[in-house]
Amino acid sequence: MKIKRVGTISMSIILILFGVILFMSQINEFSALSMVLKLWPLILILIGLEVLWYRYTTKDEGIVIKYDLFSIFVILVILFVNVGMFTIRESGIMNKFNSMFLTVNYDMDKAINEYVIDESINKIIIDDANNMAIRASEDNKISGVSRMNVNAATKEEANELASLDNIRYEKSGNTLYVYTVNNINSNYGNSNIRNLDIFLPEDIDVEVMNCYNLDLIFNDFNNKWTFDGVNNVNIRLDKISNVTIKAFVESIDYLSGNVKWSFNKFGEYVNGDGLKAINILNSNNITVNEV
Repeated sequence: MKIKRVGTISMSIILILFGVILFMSQINEFSALSMVLKLWPLILILIGLEVLWYRYTTKDEGIVIKYDLFSIFVILVILFVNVGMFTIRESGIMNKFNSMFLTVNYDMDKAINEYVIDESINKIIIDDANNMAIRASEDNKISGVSRMNVNAATKEEANELASLDNIRYEKSGNTLYVYTVNNINSNYGNSNIRNLDIFLPEDIDVEVMNCYNLDLIFNDFNNKWTFDGVNNVNIRLDKISNVTIKAFVESIDYLSGNVKWSFNKFGEYVNGDGLKAINILNSNNITVNEV
């Protein structure tokens, strides 16, 4: 009596299949994890086909078919190990690890990619910046300098990453949206803006959202400002700024600087005629100084 063990052929096919998936995912850059999660029922199909094959080919012989439990166990181990490896690779953990140990950090300054504003734009929204200083520009364009953290294997690679556009502009109707950009290359290098000094046209309304630290040098601006979700707001005023600052905070303890704040449900400071408006929402620290 001969014994045929089911599972050996299935294990061999699955090893080949996982190898092909991993190889193709690296070439074509599709999600190996997603593919494996979709195809794992093929393991059951392969084992079932192997059983049917042995039944069909040995029906006239005195052969006993047994399940190769060790091979089936190895198949399951291979499945879980590969899923785990695909998950780690696609979650970005390996990229962060490689970026940490295989690259060098460079501090670099770079002029931002400029944007010429057409007459149809009446509002600028700046979203998701880290540390930013804003000044007025007489030109009808956005310009400035970014101070960047660049992680790269070589200085040449760092210069290449730093040369990429680090500001993205998107126009929607009469509004221009401005975002900072993190650039990544295939060698685990990356660049991101640490500090941004930006010049904005003096007569277009501006809204700043989701910024950690903002410095506004309020000279020659003739527009309306809204700060929403800016953790620290620092405003430097001329004595002839003619501005009204409204800070919607819970108490006067959030307000500081060398100006005299009034507080009645929200903080307010008026300079001159108060014709220009700055409204501040959802901030933890607001400092206004006159110079």
